[in-house]
Amino acid sequence: MQLRQLQHLVALAEQGSFGRAAQAVHLSQPAFSRSIDMLEDKLQARLVDRAYGTVRFTQAGELVLARARELIADAQQIQRDVLQLEGLAIGSFAVGLGPFAASTLGRMALSLMAQRHPQLLMRMEVADTVTLSERLHRRQLDLFIADTRDLKKQPGLKLARLPDLPVSFFVQPKHPLRRLKQVTLEKAMAYPLAGPNLPAEVATHFERHVQRDTRRDGRDERGVFNVTCDDAGTLRHLALTANAVILAPHALHAPALNTDTDALVPLPIAGFAGMQTHYSLVTLAGRTPSAAATVYTRLVTELMAPLKRPAGH
Repeated sequence: MQLRQLQHLVALAEQGSFGRAAQAVHLSQPAFSRSIDMLEDKLQARLVDRAYGTVRFTQAGELVLARARELIADAQQIQRDVLQLEGLAIGSFAVGLGPFAASTLGRMALSLMAQRHPQLLMRMEVADTVTLSERLHRRQLDLFIADTRDLKKQPGLKLARLPDLPVSFFVQPKHPLRRLKQVTLEKAMAYPLAGPNLPAEVATHFERHVQRDTRRDGRDERGVFNVTCDDAGTLRHLALTANAVILAPHALHAPALNTDTDALVPLPIAGFAGMQTHYSLVTLAGRTPSAAATVYTRLVTELMAPLKRPAGH
C-alpha cells in the first residue's frame, strides 16, 4: 500500500467519478482505475461500488478513506516540518566544547546561532575531551570541538582539524611578575598557577619543566597547576582577584563579544613560547549531520577563516 494510492482514493471521493478523479491527479482513467484496484487487492477488501456509473464507498471504503485523509495530512505536515527543520525554525542542537574551545570560538559560534535562529533549541556542554567523546558516541551530542591530541586513534570519529590559536599564560595588568625582565616557571609558581586539565603530551611537557625547577631548588615536586579548573570564567576570576597566573588561548577578535581574557594581558614565561591549541571539530563517522550542525560548522569555519595557515603543534 502506497501513499499515492491513498491520495487517489481521496481524489475519487472528492471528484465523485473515476474520470474526473483521474484528470485531477493527471492520470489516464485506466491507470487511475488500476491504482484503486491495487489498493483493494492489497487490503483484500472492496472499497468502492462501481455500479450504475456512480461511486459509492463501502463501509470498508469509508474507514480507509477517513484514515487516508489523516495519513495524507500527516505526510504534508512532515514535509512542512522538514522544511522548517532545514531552515532551523524548529529542532534542537547539542554541542560539546572543551574548556579552551568554550571560551573562544565555541561560545562565539553559539551566540551567532542564537541571534540568527532564535527558535532553535540549543544545549552547550563543557567537559574534557574523553567525556565529550563518550557523549558523542551515545548520540547525546551532535558534535564537539576540543583539543584532540588524545583522540587521534579513536575509532568511529571523524576529526576535522581547525586552525590553531596561540596559547599563553595571562595575568592581570598590574601583576608583579610583569615588572621582571624574564619570568621563569619557577618564579610563576610563587603565585597561584591555574589552568585546565591538559592533553597528555602537553601535560608531559609541563611536568618536565616542573620537575627540573623543583629539583633544582630542593622543593618537593608538585603538579603543573596548584589550581586545576576546566571553567574558563573561574580561571579569569582567579587571575583578576587572586593574582593567579592562568593558561588560556588568545581571544578571537569579534565585535560586541566579550571573551574570558578581556582585561588580562599575556605573560611570557621562558620555555613556553609558541604554544598553540590543537582544535578539531568532531562528529560521528558515517552519520549525516543535522541542518543545525551544518550551520554551526559553517559558522565556526567562518570565524576561524582569518587564522588559516599550515597546522602547527
